[in-house]
Amino acid sequence: MNSNTRPLPPASATALAELMAGTLPGPESVTPEALDLADRVRDLVEAVVWTDVDAAVRADAAGRIAELTALLGAARRPQAVSLIRYPDGRLEHLTQMGSGRLNPQAPRLVFAEVTPRPDAAAEPAPVEIHARCTLTAAHGGPPARAHGGIVAVILDQLLGVAASAAGAPGLTAGLDIRYRRATPYDVPLELTGRWTGREGRKSFATGEIRADGEVTAEATAVFIAERRS
Repeated sequence: MNSNTRPLPPASATALAELMAGTLPGPESVTPEALDLADRVRDLVEAVVWTDVDAAVRADAAGRIAELTALLGAARRPQAVSLIRYPDGRLEHLTQMGSGRLNPQAPRLVFAEVTPRPDAAAEPAPVEIHARCTLTAAHGGPPARAHGGIVAVILDQLLGVAASAAGAPGLTAGLDIRYRRATPYDVPLELTGRWTGREGRKSFATGEIRADGEVTAEATAVFIAERRS
């Protein structure tokens, strides 16, 4: 390797967690203040989308936000990825943009509790998971409707969580989405994801988004398990 070449980072959060071994913090390390900060920034982004204040107020707000950005940037972690491990062995990636609770760009996905697998070493088994989410105008595309890109993000995250819950985590190799109708924002969404099986290193999941009981988008995904030396 050239001395000027940076070493490649781990390919996934799971691989990083293995490298960190017993040094990962637990869920108690996530403070209410950290969660509140992320939520307030989400609210700020939506306020910027909707605002109709005059130029002077915008300029004042921009200056204050610049000061806060400098305040928060005064101390940085060595890496952007922030992981915690639960007592049952589950990992949570707090800063990923699919549903990271500490990433203000992530939609507010709330997953129903998944029963932990009794034996982490056992063969993966089919599983169905559920979540809910309400998007905002910050996720908008057409009037009153979510951008198709954020719908794809939600489905990718949902199916990835289903695969992990089944005991078959992997990297997304394919995501086939069918947009059945517009997905609204400011309306509670119901999300369902299922891990359905695997072939070698490939595993498969399906899922859908519902608004007012109607499917707005559905997807199938293929995940590839990382190679183990």
